[in-house]
Amino acid sequence: MIISAMPGPFGAIVEGVDLSVPQSDETLRALIAALHEHQILAIRGQRLTDADYVAFGHQWGDPLMFHLPSHRKDDFPEMIRITNAAATPERYRDGAKFWHQDSSYEAVPASVTMLYGVETPDEGGETLIASTVMAYDALDEDMKARIDGLTGLHCLGGSPALPGEKIPFIPENTARHGIVSHPLVMRHPVSGRKALYLSGSAFGAEGLDVDEGRALIDRLRAHCTQPRFVTRYKVEAGDIFLWDNFQVLHSATPIEYSDEPGKRRLLYRISTKGTPALCRPADLAA
Repeated sequence: MIISAMPGPFGAIVEGVDLSVPQSDETLRALIAALHEHQILAIRGQRLTDADYVAFGHQWGDPLMFHLPSHRKDDFPEMIRITNAAATPERYRDGAKFWHQDSSYEAVPASVTMLYGVETPDEGGETLIASTVMAYDALDEDMKARIDGLTGLHCLGGSPALPGEKIPFIPENTARHGIVSHPLVMRHPVSGRKALYLSGSAFGAEGLDVDEGRALIDRLRAHCTQPRFVTRYKVEAGDIFLWDNFQVLHSATPIEYSDEPGKRRLLYRISTKGTPALCRPADLAA
């Protein structure tokens, strides 16, 4: 297994591992440690069955069931279909083209998300990733003192939109999930590193009035998504691309919806909750 730096301010590429066969604990620990260190990981050259992919997903925590059943794969509901098929309804097109962390509108948010590339277009389809660790570290001490200890308020699609964002707002889904709270500065459950936790769902903070809280979230989201904190990656066929939701924000980029050869895109997403069984929080001091 070879791990090398990804172009950009953070991230790593992994080659020389075949995930279609069972991996040793040593190899899995190395992959988990690499993700926690580099924040995003692209494992290249994979040819996996659905069962292989789901088994790999379970190594990272408990796979979640996406809130839209129509997006799940029938035989493997842990897998979420991401496609640019021409028949995609307008309300679901470019639905992830805003900065967010997965399932942050739930009481227990996603910890790791991965995408498996089955088919990718010749042009377009990149994912943008912003490091909330680097962004937190770059804050001045006055801002750190102001936000450390604050509790953020979240609801589905609740964040103030940044320029160019399309934050989906489906009233029935927002009502169903309600309002949840998470620390505005999140300590990573394994490494203990501090990072901003804002997503596309944070809209304020406990103890602040509505306008002040919203302005703070808007300012911090704009800070996090500066180009100096952003890595761009295109998932190719055979890639497994993972990100650590406690350390990064991500956003899709616009894509053409087409069934033409060379334009089609098909990815399968798995998101997990909790920490991998091989590195429970008790391993923090290791």
